[in-house]
Amino acid sequence: MAANSTTENTTKNPSRRLTTYDLVIGILAIFSLIILIPLIFGNLSPSDAAVLNTLENGLCIIFLFDFFRSLRLAPKKWAYFLKGGGWLDLLGSIPFGAFAIFRVARLFRVVRLLRKVTGGELRRIITRRLAQSTLLFTLVIALILIFTISWIVLQAEQIAANANIKTYHEAVWWAFVTITTVGYGDYYPVTNVGQWMAIILMFFGLGIIGVLSSYLASTFISLQRRRKEGRDGENEQDEDEGNDEDETTNLEAELATIKEEMAAIKQLLEERYQAQKE
Repeated sequence: MAANSTTENTTKNPSRRLTTYDLVIGILAIFSLIILIPLIFGNLSPSDAAVLNTLENGLCIIFLFDFFRSLRLAPKKWAYFLKGGGWLDLLGSIPFGAFAIFRVARLFRVVRLLRKVTGGELRRIITRRLAQSTLLFTLVIALILIFTISWIVLQAEQIAANANIKTYHEAVWWAFVTITTVGYGDYYPVTNVGQWMAIILMFFGLGIIGVLSSYLASTFISLQRRRKEGRDGENEQDEDEGNDEDETTNLEAELATIKEEMAAIKQLLEERYQAQKE
């Protein structure tokens, strides 16, 4: 009875497994909390505050998507919302600084899951779907790099006499253009710090292109493999059906032959019976 009870509890309350998606959401939660520091305590210009608020609103949309995803995957919706921290996830998705503290709940959840995972298991989680994990981590790191390096470059360029990057909005625009390897040339760093940051963005931008190309290639190859397996399965099914039809035809031919032989034997017996009678 005790064993059955334990089995039933394990089935009803399966242990939550850590995924690459959880790690990405945890990183974004930390990043969103860091963004609030200059928004709340920094003396920002209206244009600089607008850039960070736009980023904050974008992260809130991601967190809101995460809430609905968790709600959809939860076996018991109300249990997740009331006891599983769902209401904290929902409040943490509201784009107001006063509600940002609720995003700590996401961090606690990831930390709890990490405490149950060993180094080898964490490595297997990340490498299980390597292409997808690499793409997710690359995009998140790119997002963090763009807004972090933009801030560093702005601080370095503000003290230069001939600098043309003078606002955070201009620095973010330059970072986006640089990491995508477009290079309009309308804004550029003139200090040594700014130029070194530009080199980092350029190299990472080339890495993003390589990762995206690899992900698309692996996805295409996977789709082609599935289609080929599907076609092979259909061909095998057609061959099985053809074999069944051939077997049926052979059986019908054999039955017809047996009937003819039985009729011949019957006729022969009748003839012998008539001959003996005469």
